Amino acid sequence: MLHNLTHTLAAPPPLDTRSHALFLDLDGTLVEFAAHPEQVVASEELRHLLAELAQAMNSAVAIITGRSIASADAVLDGALVHIAGIHGLEHRNSVDVQSSVNDCSPIAAAIDDARALIANGALRADLEDKGAAFALHYRRTPEFADGVRRTAAELAQRYVLSVIEGKMVVELKLGERTKADAVADFMQSAPFAGRTPIAIGDDLTDENAFAAVAALGGYGVLVGAERATAARWRLPDTQSVFDWLQSGLRP
Repeated sequence: MLHNLTHTLAAPPPLDTRSHALFLDLDGTLVEFAAHPEQVVASEELRHLLAELAQAMNSAVAIITGRSIASADAVLDGALVHIAGIHGLEHRNSVDVQSSVNDCSPIAAAIDDARALIANGALRADLEDKGAAFALHYRRTPEFADGVRRTAAELAQRYVLSVIEGKMVVELKLGERTKADAVADFMQSAPFAGRTPIAIGDDLTDENAFAAVAALGGYGVLVGAERATAARWRLPDTQSVFDWLQSGLRP
């Protein structure tokens, strides 16, 4: 259920490292956006904080992101083991990556079409190939947002793909899995099982995670400006997320 926009969301209560489980979005939540995803790098302070949190919480800290696991690792330099990538299509509980997709040929074909459209100027976007999905970023060309959305819808229909809209991006992927499925996967086993889940994110794609943790007795934390959301609490920006997480390590 989405909360009414007229209700101002307050900052979340303190993190309890003994009883909580953390599910963290990456871009726009832990790190600032960049013109292209490959330009995003986590600071040494953030990587150190995440490693400290994982140790304090018996490893019950996971990244749930639209990035691939390999891309998230590149940003975080391996600071966390538990990562769900491509909105739950990829899952890593240890050093092994599991994927729910066996045949990526429809994605490959759609990418070929998108690249041809970009080459001839019919599509104004930056393409990010994730393997089992791809993203069309229009952060550098927001005036072409409608055209990017139309092209994404056409490609999705042609190759039977799912469309996910985010901040200045449209993603096409195989299957119907969402961040809610990623939360459910982690919560079924140690070290997450038995803990109260908290999901923190900034984008519309995080709403599924907010709803999932609420159903399990936890809560969501929206990052950024007020909007209709399933989150119960809010933090204004990435720095406030860092400060809130860091405060959970204090005695």
